[in-house]
Amino acid sequence: MNIYFSENVKRMRKEKDLTQETLAEALGVSFQTISKWERGESYPDLSMLSVISSFFSVSVDVLLGIDKAHTEETIKKYVDMFDNMKLKDARSVLSEYGKAVKEFPNEYPILVRYMELLQIAESRETNPNLELISTQIASTYEKIQNYCTVDAIRIRSKRLMIEHLMRKYQRLGFDKEYLQQAKTIADSLPSMSDSKESVLPELDFDPKNHDFSKWYENRQRAIEEFSYHLQNAIISYCYYDNAFTPEYKIEAINHMNGIFRMTDSESQPSKNRIHLIYNYGHLGHLYAEIGDDEKAIHYLRLAAEQSVSFDNLPESERIALYYEREERFKKMSMRERMFELMTEHYPLSDEFKAKPEFREILDILRQIKI
Repeated sequence: MNIYFSENVKRMRKEKDLTQETLAEALGVSFQTISKWERGESYPDLSMLSVISSFFSVSVDVLLGIDKAHTEETIKKYVDMFDNMKLKDARSVLSEYGKAVKEFPNEYPILVRYMELLQIAESRETNPNLELISTQIASTYEKIQNYCTVDAIRIRSKRLMIEHLMRKYQRLGFDKEYLQQAKTIADSLPSMSDSKESVLPELDFDPKNHDFSKWYENRQRAIEEFSYHLQNAIISYCYYDNAFTPEYKIEAINHMNGIFRMTDSESQPSKNRIHLIYNYGHLGHLYAEIGDDEKAIHYLRLAAEQSVSFDNLPESERIALYYEREERFKKMSMRERMFELMTEHYPLSDEFKAKPEFREILDILRQIKI
């Protein structure tokens, strides 16, 4: 059973619009004492608990959060419901979370997931309740920032708020007010060097037993995460810019693929598997641009074969979550997406598309999922 005194006293103080000094004066203690209580560094004695609960007009059980501790199992069910959710079920899960935030208005693991569900609802262009959703996102964000003491949840809500503001920026005529708000929040986020992926690789080595297993796992996770962001940066930097030659783009993409293959295997697919597939497709049309048809066919075939392999993964293992969140692709398999790229978007000449080898690649993408 957990005790929630620290966060409860901080929340109740702020709800009454009191400073630590004002509360300290009312309770006859120093403001340093209040500060330590709110940081969880110390707790009041039993006699003081009754004074504090009386001041806030709540029971000692409510002040300590004992009632809430008895509901932890229910809260975990809500959290698991979100974490195991398929994107197609987001609407029904949001409905359940509407009940959850009323039942547990100060449970921040629920609130931040509720915020993310609202984001998914907001991304649907046909949603008629955009203003209401926008208000709910903003109010949930403010509550998390004002009262939550868990850094990971506060940071996650900031990322979600930035995404929301950028969506508003695009939807409402590129109003720079929203862009500036997003930039202000972004400036308050920690750098990548302060992230858990930077820190964890240095931990979990058992020198006594020379056990490197957890240490390797942490490093693999760090490589996956950093390479995902590096891929996005590199593609944004050069792939769509005609100032860079096809040869330069090929070299950059090959470097990224080398990193991706470090953590990807048939037995343990990496969440960057999706980027490998896209990159094979990019390499295919880039080699075609410079007249190396043999390599173009090779990489386009790889993209097709890996697309089929990806679609045939059990759903529980299809872990490219960033891909699943892209609303415009949510109804498409990877084969369908790659087929669309090869036939409609890649700058392949009609002569190249007429090659029997290329037609065979399209036939691979037409395969029915096993």
